[in-house]
Amino acid sequence: MWIVLNLCGSKMTAFDLRFGVKIYDNDWFLRHGLSAVQAADLLSEWGVTYVIAQSKFLPMPDSAVTSLVSEKDRSAYEALDDKQFRRLLGERDIAYFAVLNICFDPAFSSKHPELSAIDQHGMPIIQQDWYLGIPPDRKQNLAHKISLLERAVEELQPDAIHLGFIRWPGFWETWLDGDRRADKPEYCFSAETIARFNADTGCDIPIADPKSAATTIFTDHRRAWTDWKCDQVVKAIEEIRRALAPLKAGLEYSINTLPFLRSDFGGAVEEVFGQDVVKLASVVDIFEVMAYHQILAKSPEWPTGVATDIIRRSGQKAICTLQARALYLEGMHAERGRARDISAAEFADALAATEASPVEGVCIFTFTDLLDLRSTPSGDAMLAVLKSYRRA
Repeated sequence: MWIVLNLCGSKMTAFDLRFGVKIYDNDWFLRHGLSAVQAADLLSEWGVTYVIAQSKFLPMPDSAVTSLVSEKDRSAYEALDDKQFRRLLGERDIAYFAVLNICFDPAFSSKHPELSAIDQHGMPIIQQDWYLGIPPDRKQNLAHKISLLERAVEELQPDAIHLGFIRWPGFWETWLDGDRRADKPEYCFSAETIARFNADTGCDIPIADPKSAATTIFTDHRRAWTDWKCDQVVKAIEEIRRALAPLKAGLEYSINTLPFLRSDFGGAVEEVFGQDVVKLASVVDIFEVMAYHQILAKSPEWPTGVATDIIRRSGQKAICTLQARALYLEGMHAERGRARDISAAEFADALAATEASPVEGVCIFTFTDLLDLRSTPSGDAMLAVLKSYRRA
């Protein structure tokens, strides 16, 4: 399916959301030894129509993907030319989404401990596994991210901007069916956030005691608090769009979207994480739904259902991200009932479920996983169904 844009009087351009990949590391270059030309040719051969890609201009911290470049690879990494890679993709009609994580940046958080989130029990946020979130109302963080995006847009001239982690903090991948929401932290009840909430809403909640503030909010101001949290996410995206608009006309914006129904965990997607897709529809062109069915221990048909629900409620386009390999199996994630493998048949079932749905297309997490699976029976089968996806 195609999106058509009119770039301020220039010729009409378009990009296809049928089949994308997330490029969240540099393994295609550093470990698999592909040149930019070889990688672009391979993506084109597979039928990839868009990429969501990190770059030297928008480096990505480690998450479930090891994205940071190690010291031993630093010298080799210098030879990578992201501008060349972006140009080569464009020549092959592969759209380029430049991605930056907004509310996740452990290095920035460590330099600015005063910006830490505080939960409903008055406890400061701590890193869980790789995850350490930062609230979207932190002006210093947003200004820093906008400065990175401004340079990236000028240098890369992307087709779209993908905003990762644009939400209130929370390690959502650990929220499995049967978990109690009461056992999960909710953010943020810091003095800075409560003072801003008071100023915006006319409330007069004391800011000195986060635990007391949380109790008052949950008892007397829950709806106003949820609306305000959701509004802060919208405002952050508005500010980003406003800053980048003079640099390139016609940019589309996509965001990481939590794969929760509005009713899941008592409305946590809005109340805890601040993602109201109805409100977000005013600033988001494409909802990238992180429908990682193995991580959340769901059926292969579930991704289509949750993405379709987001389309119905938002009235906007959505793409459905599918895993190519199993994750979250060790350490704190062990013994949670997750499948230890994603078979080719299971992958095909997940892909097939999207075919007759209103989902615009799929995005595979990740390019590296597909590369690692090449020349294996499972990988070859996955690539075969991807190459034929919505080709009729």
